[in-house]
Amino acid sequence: MLLATGIFSCNSEKKKEPVTDLEVANAFVRDLLDNNFEEAEQLLLKDETNNEMFKRFKQKYSQQDKAVLEQYKKADIRVNETSYVTDSVFIYNYSNTYNPSAKTVLKLVRINNKWLVDLKYTFSGNL
Repeated sequence: MLLATGIFSCNSEKKKEPVTDLEVANAFVRDLLDNNFEEAEQLLLKDETNNEMFKRFKQKYSQQDKAVLEQYKKADIRVNETSYVTDSVFIYNYSNTYNPSAKTVLKLVRINNKWLVDLKYTFSGNL
């Protein structure tokens, strides 16, 4: 009985919810690299444009070769630069160890004291 309780408590632990700008940015990118779009979408600023951009990105990403997707899962995130435009706008420039020359810039915005990813800045409508 004690063993079953121990196993249940280990399996019921939830992933810590990211709170800070850097935590949200890292969690979003990690979720993308891991092909975990449901988790990533929870960190997305919900509006029509972002929802559509995320949907298109997800389709394009998922169509990649399985070997490539596995390499992304193994990749580490490299934070190249971070900066604040205002106290509610955070810019996160990153790459990953699988494709280090591909640098991406994310914009995070703080709304109702919660940091969210705004893809409109990142992709500027181009996928």
